[in-house]
This record gives sequence, structure tokens and C-alpha cells, in this order.
Amino acid sequence: MNFALTPEQEELKTTTRRFLSQRLPTNMVRKTMETDAPIAVDVWRAMAVELGIAGLMVPESAGGLGLGFVEAACILHEVGRAVAPLPFLVTSVLGVELLTQGDQKEPAIATTLEGIANGTVVLGLMGGSVEDPLLPCGTWTPSGASAESRFALDGTQATHLLVTLTSETGPVLVLLPTNTPGVRITHETTLDLTRPMAHVELTTAKATIVLNVPELRRAHESFGSFASASIAQDMVGGAERVLEMSVSYAKDRHQFGRPIGGFQAVKHRLADMLVDVESAKSTALYAAFTMDDHTDDRAIAASTAKSVCGDAFFRVAAASIQVHGGIGFTWEHDAHLYFKRAKADQILFGNGPLHRRRLAGLLGIV
Repeated sequence: MNFALTPEQEELKTTTRRFLSQRLPTNMVRKTMETDAPIAVDVWRAMAVELGIAGLMVPESAGGLGLGFVEAACILHEVGRAVAPLPFLVTSVLGVELLTQGDQKEPAIATTLEGIANGTVVLGLMGGSVEDPLLPCGTWTPSGASAESRFALDGTQATHLLVTLTSETGPVLVLLPTNTPGVRITHETTLDLTRPMAHVELTTAKATIVLNVPELRRAHESFGSFASASIAQDMVGGAERVLEMSVSYAKDRHQFGRPIGGFQAVKHRLADMLVDVESAKSTALYAAFTMDDHTDDRAIAASTAKSVCGDAFFRVAAASIQVHGGIGFTWEHDAHLYFKRAKADQILFGNGPLHRRRLAGLLGIV
């Protein structure tokens, strides 16, 4: 297995970084996240039309690029680096992964995949818990879907929802447009305003089954690993940017006639941050390659990445505030954006202790 990115993958990262720095700098991130519409939908559609990024993993038959997880990991890294309020994680990665396991000839699924590719569809993932969004949160009957969840990732501006419900024979995954009668969505204010959530209520809303009972059970086995490997890339991107900000500040900020980066305590802090970032990069990249290559240890790699990257990002974000001193504690400084993103990402899809317990089971320790 080759763990180096190809020139094309490096170019994909470079192009995305340049696009986000021009279209969604942190001042625009702030304006977006403080509104009732906290996803930069206009930027998202531009990414779809100009770069084709929205349909990165969508099959070519549905108008997408048909690329793999490593390419998606490159984008996730850059989105995390920019703390961008974009639906790439839920719509273009997790949503596409679930939809493509269903019958792609089903009109509702085919139309949704095409909409993702052209940027007109934003998916909301409505689940039973933050740790496991595929836990059932309601019921499915022939008359429609009925459910309630305060955990609906990207639900506020979603055009479609993916929801796991309990049927008479077991759990099923359904897809429904948010303009369907019987759907009520309310924006939730959360710790990380760059990753919006919503409170969703369904009352006998008409929906399409994407995965039936046996299909969902099979998908559920791998989805946790897929989601963990995905969010790990977001965390690495954020941690990398936080380190760069801290090093730059330590060079520019002077006290007692010298840069604060020249003081031993600050040097040690920055060195610890670098070790955290580099170790997180390695584990996240390995997990990304296992997703594409379907190796036997993909579950181990994904849980390792989620645990290591989650804790590393939070430590780096916290240390960055210390390096920046008083300015780092203010609302006006970007350090708090990354600190809150780090804490939210650390919890999303399972925190460090949960994944370490999972690893113990996978490795036969317990």
C-alpha cells in the first residue's frame, strides 16, 4: 500500500484551499454561522459547478466524478482547515456512501444523487444519537415516517433527509424531501456554529426506503468506520491550521524585546503541538487508504484515527489559545472557532474513550 498522495490528489487539495481562501475566509465564515441559514449554500453550489467537488464520490452515471475516499479525504482536510460551514461531510461523503448502497435505479435515489453532483441537494442526517446517527429515531409504517430528533446534522437547510426508522421487521433507512408535508425543522444553536444541527419532527411523512432491514444492517457495520475516518480528516485539517496560526503569532508577538517564540516555554508548547499534528496526520491518512482498499483492519484504523485525531485536535486548539494569550480568548480571534470545532468533532461519531473501548474489543484485549 502506497501512503503518499498522487500529484493529482495534491493538486485537488491545492485547488480547494485556494477556492476556500477566496470564497470563504474566516470573516465570511463568521457572517454565515451567525445567521439563521448557517450553511454557505452559494459557495457550496459554486464548488459544485466550478470544481465538481460536490459530486466527487457520486458515480459517473449520475453525473459525478466517481472518485474514491482518498480524494474525498483531501477535500475534508481543506474544509476542516478553513472551518468551513459546508455540507461536504454529510452530503457528499456520508450521504453518498449510504445512497449508493441502495438501488440507484430507484427514481428518488437517482434524482438525489444527480442533485448532489450539481449542488442543488443538501442532505441532512437525522439520527438517534451523536455517537451513532444510524440508530432508529422513529417508526416506519405504510402510511409514512414518524420521528423526532434533535440530532440532524445539516438539517436546517437540508433539501432532503436521510433517517433511520424502526419498521415491523427491523430498522430501515429512508429518504425524504424536506418540503414533504409532515416535516417540521427548527434550527438548533450548538457549541460549534460552523457545523449546524436541527431539531426535526416527522408526522407520517411520505418517504422512500433506501436500505431495507438486511441492507441497513450490513451498511451499519461499516458506516461507523467510514464516518470516523471522514471526521478524522476534518480534525487534522483544523489542527494543522491552528499550529500554523500559533507559530506565526509566536514569531510576530514581541515581549521584553524579543519574539515570544524565543522563550523556552513557548517553544516546548509549539513542539508538543507539532508532534500531535504529525501523529494525527499519519493515523488519519492510513485510515483513509484502508477505506478505499477495504483492508481487514479498516475498523481498527478508523477507530484509532478518531481517537488520536480527536484528542490531538482538542489539545492543539487549547494550546493555541494559551500561545495567543489574551487575544486568543476573545470572540474576535479565530482561535475560538477552531477550539469549538475541535470539541464538537471530538464528540461526533463517538469520543476517544468510546473508540478506545471499541479498539480493545477489535484487538481481543477485552
